[in-house]
Amino acid sequence: MNRLLALLRQRCPVCLRGQVFTSLFGMHTHCPECGVKYERETGYFLNSMFIGYAAGFLILAPTAVLLALRDVSIAVFSGAIILETAILTPLIFRYARLIWMHADQMLDPRQPESPVSNLQSSAFLRDQE
Repeated sequence: MNRLLALLRQRCPVCLRGQVFTSLFGMHTHCPECGVKYERETGYFLNSMFIGYAAGFLILAPTAVLLALRDVSIAVFSGAIILETAILTPLIFRYARLIWMHADQMLDPRQPESPVSNLQSSAFLRDQE
């Protein structure tokens, strides 16, 4: 139940407290609470694209079927689908990534980073600048 609540509140899959997103499409690279790196490897979020595609289809299909049954014009049909897609894209993007991160955490659990390693990595990054 805690994981579902964390997913709905868009929180870290490891500690269930840290915010994942910084803006509409921007993400933290590491959890601000536990310090775990969200992207485990290059291409990590590729699987979230499949989730987003499926979610988009499941959300848009009923609208498309309803509009087709009402026999609306192509312009109205296209406009409605484009508008719905534009409105829902940020939500689908965010929740597709969150669902993938939480599912991945359940399949291959990670522990929060230790505060010492966080300090060392941030000091290392400062030295590299």
